[in-house]
Amino acid sequence: MRFVVDAMLGKVAIWLRLAGYDTLYSGTLDDDDALVISAEEDRILLTADEELHQRAVERDLPTMLVRGSVDEKVAAVFHKFQISAIIDPSKARCSKCNGKLRRINTEQKEEIRDLVHENTYECYDTFWLCGDCHSVFFQGGYWENIRKYMHRITSMIEKLSKP
Repeated sequence: MRFVVDAMLGKVAIWLRLAGYDTLYSGTLDDDDALVISAEEDRILLTADEELHQRAVERDLPTMLVRGSVDEKVAAVFHKFQISAIIDPSKARCSKCNGKLRRINTEQKEEIRDLVHENTYECYDTFWLCGDCHSVFFQGGYWENIRKYMHRITSMIEKLSKP
């Protein structure tokens, strides 16, 4: 599954990327471009715009109208497309640009020295480098917050699954 996400669903796009899904998103993507991308690249269109959703339906494009709080949106999308609310850095995509991530082990660590703070470089041995924008990711202190958030989303998905 690949997605194109309208400008109103940026946080949903980030969580899809972290879950490992190829997700096109731009805060400046206009409706016509989103429809073209969905059709030409066989991407599911996620939108909070009822008119855009309707236009996609009329063109027989795969689409989902996404509403609610950020958490409700993420849970609804993960539920509908049966996406596991687990973030595995080895499968994740760059949350910034959607690029593919490459694991950097201790032996390759010198490669990212100039891309992270010195303390980060000294404290961690495993990193993930985006091949497109060269952002560097690691399992820092924020990682526990990601796990807690995914646990909350899992609970919400379970409630959506009950009749």
